[in-house]
Amino acid sequence: MEDRLERLLSKYWEGETSLDQEKEIKILLEQVEGFETEKKFFLGIKVISQVAPEVFEVKAKSKRSSNMLFKIAAALVIFLTVGGAIYRYQEQKAEKEAFLQVMQAFNMIQTNMQKGTESLNAMEEFKHLNATEEMFNINETKK
Repeated sequence: MEDRLERLLSKYWEGETSLDQEKEIKILLEQVEGFETEKKFFLGIKVISQVAPEVFEVKAKSKRSSNMLFKIAAALVIFLTVGGAIYRYQEQKAEKEAFLQVMQAFNMIQTNMQKGTESLNAMEEFKHLNATEEMFNINETKK
């Protein structure tokens, strides 16, 4: 019986045993004296196989990372949209301000041209005089 156990154990350690032969090894180990390390090994396997496995919840990390990517993408889109709207608003405001400044300049030019035209109209009355002497009657006083 011990010879049979030793042959089966050597085949087991080389990975050449079948399931039936492994069952036979377990039965022979219970019946034979000695082989303490092998008994501990096979009994350890028996104890481990009887322990119920714990159920662990596997959390999907990819969903968390994809959710984070979606949040970042959404924030980026919102940022770009708001930034573009603010830029367009500032540009329109600057255009409107420039337009008002140009219109004020044209108004000032028009006002000054009217003043100049009125001054020329006043000089128009003196057009019939040929010289400054006639204007001030200088010739008459010299004679």
